[in-house]
Amino acid sequence: MREVEPGEVPPDGGTAVQLEPGRPVFSGHGADDYVCAECGNVLAVAMPPEYMNRKLRIKCAQCRTVNAAVEVPGVDYRAAFKRPG
Repeated sequence: MREVEPGEVPPDGGTAVQLEPGRPVFSGHGADDYVCAECGNVLAVAMPPEYMNRKLRIKCAQCRTVNAAVEVPGVDYRAAFKRPG
C-alpha cells in the first residue's frame, strides 16, 4: 500500500473505510497481507494481488491515512473481475 497523493482520484474507484484497528477490511484466500503505509496497521489479509488494483483505496482506522493499492507488474488485474480489455 502507499499513501494517496493529494488530488489523486481514480476513475471508477472507491474507498473502503476500516471501522476499527485490528479488523481488516478485506480477507481472502491469497498469499498477501496489506498494511497501512503510515502506521503499519493491517488493512487486508490473505488477498490475491489481482484483487488489489490501483482503483482500491482503504482508509486506516488507526491513523486515518487513505492508502492505495500498488499494482504488481505481470499481474492480470482485468482477469480477476472478468472485465474486457
